[in-house]
Amino acid sequence: MTPHLLIAAALLGAMLFFAAIVAPSVFRFLEGEAAQRFLRGIFPRYYVAGLAVALLAAAAAGAADDWAAAGLLAAVAGGFGVSRWGLVDRINAARDADLTGDAAAGARFKALHRASVLINLAQMLALLALIVAGALGA
Repeated sequence: MTPHLLIAAALLGAMLFFAAIVAPSVFRFLEGEAAQRFLRGIFPRYYVAGLAVALLAAAAAGAADDWAAAGLLAAVAGGFGVSRWGLVDRINAARDADLTGDAAAGARFKALHRASVLINLAQMLALLALIVAGALGA
């Protein structure tokens, strides 16, 4: 397996672990304010780390002259950037306003959160497709 596919597989594994284990555990083991502080601290780091790893994989794909993979990995990196710098602060602001009783903010929070989840899902599917294609020699 090529270096960029190994990096992509590691990124996908980390993303799946975060989604399946870390995020659900927060609400199981932490209460209210502690859960909120943890999530607000971890998500920006998650997105920046994912961005860095996806860019590393894209660079490795480019070095291997696999430009289709490099483009897909750059798009995955872009998703992390959009989530980090386009959504996180807006999600937090909407959640804060929702908690103070702003009904419109609750709908805004749900829409923004849904967007972040869909971006994350699309990134995971893209990585999976890349890995499967690489494993099949496509």
